Amino acid sequence: MKREGVFLSFFNNQDKNLKEVALRLEDENKTDWLFPNLLPFGLEPVMTQRWVRNRFGHPITYVAANVIMTIYVGVEQTYILPTPNQNIAAAFSYNNVLFVNRITFIPVERAKEIQSALEKKRLGGK
Repeated sequence: MKREGVFLSFFNNQDKNLKEVALRLEDENKTDWLFPNLLPFGLEPVMTQRWVRNRFGHPITYVAANVIMTIYVGVEQTYILPTPNQNIAAAFSYNNVLFVNRITFIPVERAKEIQSALEKKRLGGK
């Protein structure tokens, strides 16, 4: 079963504000994606970790790859998008050969909360 698609998450408040948007590009055998329009933020149909770093610079967060039971959970890096979209962060997840297989767009405030929590964990706090 194919798992590519779009996931929308909303805050559970009266206004139901958008919390995040995740795009999943799962079919690892396909590299000739055809999109009817240009992708937002200068993204490309096929992206590698090297391309993302060249395009967006250094990530604000980095989570190493992990194997949970028998499931590979790839590297994830978060970048703040350049002007005029600097209030949006993009979290790129990579497969085991470092091609992007998921992108999650979140507010920068949330990305900085995640960055702070990861830094605390890295320093031995909880």
